[in-house]
Amino acid sequence: MLNVLMMVSWYLPKDGADHAGNFHYEQAMSLSKYCNIMIYYPYDRQVKQIEEGMEQGMRVWRSPYKLQNKIRNRMYMFRTMRRIVKSFHPDIIHAQVATEVGRFAIILGKIFHIPVMVTEHSTIEASGVLHFPLHQYADFVYRNSRYNACVSEDLTKKLSAIFPKYRFHTVYNGIIVPKEPAVLIEQRSSEAEKNEVYQDEAAGPVSYRMAGCVNFALAASLYDREIKGIPMLLSVASRIKREGMRFTLHIVGDGAFRQEFEQTAARLGVGENCIFHGKADKKKLYEILSQMDFLVSASKFESFGCTIAEAMMLGKPVVSTKSGGPESFVTKETGVLVEREDEEALYRGIREMMTHFREYQSDAIRAYAVEKFDMEKISRKYLDIYRSVSGKNDVLQ
Repeated sequence: MLNVLMMVSWYLPKDGADHAGNFHYEQAMSLSKYCNIMIYYPYDRQVKQIEEGMEQGMRVWRSPYKLQNKIRNRMYMFRTMRRIVKSFHPDIIHAQVATEVGRFAIILGKIFHIPVMVTEHSTIEASGVLHFPLHQYADFVYRNSRYNACVSEDLTKKLSAIFPKYRFHTVYNGIIVPKEPAVLIEQRSSEAEKNEVYQDEAAGPVSYRMAGCVNFALAASLYDREIKGIPMLLSVASRIKREGMRFTLHIVGDGAFRQEFEQTAARLGVGENCIFHGKADKKKLYEILSQMDFLVSASKFESFGCTIAEAMMLGKPVVSTKSGGPESFVTKETGVLVEREDEEALYRGIREMMTHFREYQSDAIRAYAVEKFDMEKISRKYLDIYRSVSGKNDVLQ
């Protein structure tokens, strides 16, 4: 079996305080069925020294990082990689995000003679590749990477235009297919809604729906005021309420701006129409989404749009801004696309969905999403790429 070292730009903290980096863990666990895999996180601000151990069934290396200690950071990376090479003998380094860990992965790959591939998750706006010095960093990575993957067709097209000398390929983020069919949760929540009661969590999934109204959700980390479009969404919600429509907007996620958003909702007169669920693990997120009538994404930009894909895995239609990634896979059969940063367009899209969400075919949406995003299929695709990059097949460049 191939030995794959996944170098990540963000990852789960050891104390489990949040869920940043959970995707990399899920992807690595899926890949572990097909290859030997380790994760190396070189940006850990919590550890004091190089650490290695099993974390939730995955072997993880961590090295200390302090922004002001650039030379020391690089020394830690070199020492960690030397230990990894000695004990694990990687056949390939799979770096996540070029301008972050990718540039160091390329250097380490050259030092230790290990081929490197890159998966790009960052949007053009977030990565800063249009400007010095990040443009130069990215050029260095993409030039030396043996395979450049992007998580959406939109990102592939944009990077191909910015860096026309290099080839980019689309490999969607993998999504774990929910183990429990969404229809079972929907049936439970429908029964609870009819009786206007909520289930005890010990008896099964809690009913998150509010009775007698349209329920829709937005799921995001609330780390920025504008990127996820929440102020605009709350303004749209206020307008819909003034028109007499009955609805509940479920906002799933936590972050520094949660309190501000709660205050904004109250000020706009939709505080009682909004439920802020806070941080949710994957089980709770899927339970909430499976009970919604549809999902909304109001983002300014998204490289992919994981929660959109997750909602579609549960058979839910979506309303999404044309923020980048979603244009690659949201179709008229699966939802509504609207212009980004356009409140009127978002309002029209949500009003249309509130009227017509029952007309969408849940089974067809789910089948489409599984075909496109199933984690196992994505992992097998990466395995083929690993085999090629490691030299066992023709190199893809």
